[in-house]
Amino acid sequence: MELRHLRHFAAVVDAGNLSKAAERVFISQPALTRSIKNLEDIVGAVLLERRPRGMVPTPAGDALYRYARLMLNEAARAKAEVKAVQAGARGELAIGMAAMFADHIVDRAVAAVCGSGRDVALTVTQGFLEELVEALRDGRLDVIFSNLSNMVLPNDVIVEPILDISAYVYAGAGHPLVGKAGIDKALLLEQRWAVVDQPHMRDFLDHYFSADGLATPEFVVRTNSLNLIHSLIVNGGFIGILPEHVMRRRTRSGSAVRIDAPGCPVVRKAGLITRKSMPARPVVDMFVAELRAACSADAFGAWQTADD
Repeated sequence: MELRHLRHFAAVVDAGNLSKAAERVFISQPALTRSIKNLEDIVGAVLLERRPRGMVPTPAGDALYRYARLMLNEAARAKAEVKAVQAGARGELAIGMAAMFADHIVDRAVAAVCGSGRDVALTVTQGFLEELVEALRDGRLDVIFSNLSNMVLPNDVIVEPILDISAYVYAGAGHPLVGKAGIDKALLLEQRWAVVDQPHMRDFLDHYFSADGLATPEFVVRTNSLNLIHSLIVNGGFIGILPEHVMRRRTRSGSAVRIDAPGCPVVRKAGLITRKSMPARPVVDMFVAELRAACSADAFGAWQTADD
């Protein structure tokens, strides 16, 4: 089995069409068909079948596809790391992070890794947990630092909780709920909410209100943009539930106010996620060590003070 076989196979799965896949890998369609047949002979299984919606993987093809993606990405990463080392860097590192840690914790760890003469070819990808885990599993990322939702993670990753994150309900300074006593969930139900568009937040809202026999809010804006959520809370008359450290600058400036909502704070874990099969690499160990330092009690308090 050669990488070209896997590259051709993955191209067909991704495109769902032989002619489009052939264009992507710059070979003729007959040559692509022969390559797929050779791969099927090698693994001893039919990998693709034609359906009305195009070429789709068989169960055996599904099983091979994840390994194919991982091996192709690992090969590309290995090539990139060799180039980085030849250029004088200590290695290549691909980090995934939740948006809430971009200027809290991860920035300090990245600065520490890149400072003090540590020349690392480093990329950082921001995203939500589900998409970051997918990128980790197929070899596009080395490590993730994120809040940990209740989603069931696959058994080929290692999860290490490190930090507690406390979330509260916030509103803009001029919101009618600001300063109001005796806020209950029925009153919160009537408000306009702005929340992250992720399954764990949908589950949270469902459970939060159903625990008191209430429906979920009717007016909810869901988005993958924290900046939009901040703006809707501060300027748009919305409320939202966000980690305390994310809203600290706005509460200190007076543009946002923490609401005395029942059941708050909501405490969740944040931590590291790595792939079980990932070989040991000094550059990854170095970043993880710096991340732990940034998450330690002293360092966590230090960045709170520095950002206030």
